[in-house]
Amino acid sequence: MAQHVETLVIGAGPAGLTTAYTLAKAGRGVTVLEMDPVYVGGISRTVDYKGFKFDIGGHRFFSKSKEVVDLWNEIL
Repeated sequence: MAQHVETLVIGAGPAGLTTAYTLAKAGRGVTVLEMDPVYVGGISRTVDYKGFKFDIGGHRFFSKSKEVVDLWNEIL
């Protein structure tokens, strides 16, 4: 059976999740497809190794754009 999807975002990495968030906030219907069956977040995730948790991926955000910084503050 065919299924209607208003907006399809491929990939649940930082860019895909930010896109989906922004579109959903604007009232769009959004479906996110992610290939990895375990993780979302692309290269950004927390891993558990021998009982210790490690954050991997981007650790530093910098932008001279007030709009970008405001979006990061809203999401994070």
